[in-house]
Amino acid sequence: MELRKLVSAHLQNAVVAAIIFTLYNTYTGDIADPVSIGIEFISYVIAIFIGFVVITPILNKVFDSVTT
Repeated sequence: MELRKLVSAHLQNAVVAAIIFTLYNTYTGDIADPVSIGIEFISYVIAIFIGFVVITPILNKVFDSVTT
């Protein structure tokens, strides 16, 4: 899968998940200053995006190999 397809398929989901995690951490008081919020948001986006990119082909391969 080329990079453009990967980005368009998974980046939106990663950003939404990162927003949810960041808002939760802000609400619970784990992070308070804007720099920490920004750094945590970016790190969540990167980690979740990489997770989607790595896990999706593995799951596709596993479920494609199963025959009914």
